[in-house]
Amino acid sequence: WSMIFNPSKCKILSITRSHTPVNFNYNLDGVILERVRQFNDLNVVFNHNLSFTSHIDSLIAKCNYVCGIIKRSVGYHAPQKLELQLFKSLARPILEYSSQVWSPSTKRDIYSIE
Repeated sequence: WSMIFNPSKCKILSITRSHTPVNFNYNLDGVILERVRQFNDLNVVFNHNLSFTSHIDSLIAKCNYVCGIIKRSVGYHAPQKLELQLFKSLARPILEYSSQVWSPSTKRDIYSIE
């Protein structure tokens, strides 16, 4: 392929349901790659069992922060239409980014997002 990989930027994420997965040491150019339990790729947090709960929790924190900024910027007595427009343009894109990948599947995640 003629691609050059930087071993310090490569990680191993084993996706399994097993509590005791088989661990092999992978190396790249003689450097043993670090094994991680979760990894952030393109702002989506993947973990070892493909549960996106930690990703959804970080999205909720970001959206709460943005909603707080909206409230402080326009005041607490701003027209509801203005607040809705600001929410749709600032907070909703955060929630919708790559939602096809991390779509919530548990009741807890669905309830948290709502």
